[in-house]
Amino acid sequence: MPLAALVALGRAPAGVDASARYLRIAADPSGERGFDVGSALASILSRPPGMPACKDDDRACGVQGLVALTQSLPDRRDIVEAVASGAVETGLAPADRIYAARCFPAPGARPAELTILGEIYNESLHVLVRAETGLTDIAQLKGRRVAIGVAGSDERRLAERILSAYGMRRQQVRAVEIGGEQAALALADGRVDALFRIAAAPDPVVAMAVTAGARLLPVTGDPAGRLSGLHPFGAPGTIAAGTYGPDQGEVATMMQPVAWIAGPSLDPKLAAQLTAALASRANREALHRQDPDMVLLRPAAFRMSAPLHPAAGTRYGVDPIAMACPGQKPR
Repeated sequence: MPLAALVALGRAPAGVDASARYLRIAADPSGERGFDVGSALASILSRPPGMPACKDDDRACGVQGLVALTQSLPDRRDIVEAVASGAVETGLAPADRIYAARCFPAPGARPAELTILGEIYNESLHVLVRAETGLTDIAQLKGRRVAIGVAGSDERRLAERILSAYGMRRQQVRAVEIGGEQAALALADGRVDALFRIAAAPDPVVAMAVTAGARLLPVTGDPAGRLSGLHPFGAPGTIAAGTYGPDQGEVATMMQPVAWIAGPSLDPKLAAQLTAALASRANREALHRQDPDMVLLRPAAFRMSAPLHPAAGTRYGVDPIAMACPGQKPR
């Protein structure tokens, strides 16, 4: 039985000290970026019983007595629900899903009680158009066939926010209710003219569309500022030249944080130890060496998709405001 399964059943695996504390980090399926980041985070945070105590000598060191495990879930949409329900203690989830769980719960469901332990890495907003259209700006999408995702989906909310930021309503485009890989295939064979996607770059779905002739459009200027107010984006950023082939130049866009979230089942004392470890310069540098794209110099943003965990205090040197749900004031 896998180690993660034994922990989920409350049993220590054979050969491991039963006095160890266990922490699960729910993440994307194995092989995807979220799982790799979760594994790097777990390795830095772990310091099982029997290891020497951490020394104050500026070396990377985890939480004494802790065994942290990355637990992959088959669908990343399940991560927020698993953390909010207490099925796992923590998880790595994108800001839009965190915000949606707090502010747009499914019918009959309660708003998720989530807090953020830190913001770990970024995903990029990709705006793709068919090259044959000649489009050079998102504002030119009026009357075009645009993949907007299915009703109630994160993709639908994203599409509506982008169109609004560019002064358009959904009724002003020829909306096609598909998303994900289906939308990329539709773009490739000419059934839609544009799609919006948030994913860590390079993203295989975007790569497939670019290979079939799609182009990336920039997201800049006043519309980018308006979009930031509508969607939980962290900051402007770029998709590096060559990410999707030698002919692709640098593309300015918006970056969405993937946050390390906690639910009500996380012990506050452990939360304080985890955030202290994440705030440690030596630990952040060790993580950055493993993955240079981790956003660990600024673990928490000023405007976040959920409140910062109370145990984090002022460790990160920022005083973030959680995005308000419609009809509420920011916290």
